[in-house]
Amino acid sequence: REAPSQRDSRSRRVSMADQLKLIAPILKRAQELDAAKPKIAYYCRMHAVREGLKLDYRSAEVNEALSDAMERLERAKAKMKDELNEEHDELECESFALQIFVKADRADRGGSRGMNTAKMFYASSIFFNVLRQFDADGKLDADIENKQRYAEWRAAEITKACREGRNATAPPADDEGEERSEIGVEAEASSAEPEVELPPAPRHQPPPPPPPPPHVASGPPAGVNTGAPSKATSKTPVVRGGRAPPGVTPPKIDVGSIADAQRHAKNAVSALGFDDVNTAVEALERALSILGPLAAKK
Repeated sequence: REAPSQRDSRSRRVSMADQLKLIAPILKRAQELDAAKPKIAYYCRMHAVREGLKLDYRSAEVNEALSDAMERLERAKAKMKDELNEEHDELECESFALQIFVKADRADRGGSRGMNTAKMFYASSIFFNVLRQFDADGKLDADIENKQRYAEWRAAEITKACREGRNATAPPADDEGEERSEIGVEAEASSAEPEVELPPAPRHQPPPPPPPPPHVASGPPAGVNTGAPSKATSKTPVVRGGRAPPGVTPPKIDVGSIADAQRHAKNAVSALGFDDVNTAVEALERALSILGPLAAKK
């Protein structure tokens, strides 16, 4: 029987050929944002360096990429030394990631399921992962973690459909989150690397919440016949969405969720701790813009 140390060593040797793929997409996002969003580009590059340094054995290509990234970080830090504040910058990075995610989700639920939508989903999954550096344990809030996994999975689903020359299935509705099937998320998502230019996020205005998901009739998983007659009596065609992978629940309310409002409120309190009234007001306005539409529905 093979010893654990031998298996680990073999795993590292095999993965060396794919090491650059681990950090290259993150560095590419940083390069795309260098001009429009230098601060977000800075944290993307920082995340790539931290991930690269975790590798026990690094190829020459990875060492070269990390060296270049660290040089760029030093130059950027010298330029922005008075602007960098991790606690406040986390909010800006999160808002940007959410904006890209919402744009992709809107397109997806609106029926636009081409490669551009897949690329936006994939990019947002990277931006969500960038937020891990702001936590001591590298963890994400549960809501952000779910969005990251969902975006990565959805990018894989749409990319696979496009390559097979077919239309991607509709995204799953909220009540289908518990009906899931196994898919190879990481293998497929890695092939959906975006090459489109990403839009800049507004600095003083939160991204608007996406429209509600399309109607999907509740029922058993596809292929399971319960013997009961269908309850769908509407003349409007009913479209059943796809299935999410294990551990991924379709976001019920994308940006406009209670969890997002709570996070912005917490950021406001933190900003007041630094006597930063402007940031506190901005964070509270974002929380209120999320809660307003929810209150109106009740």
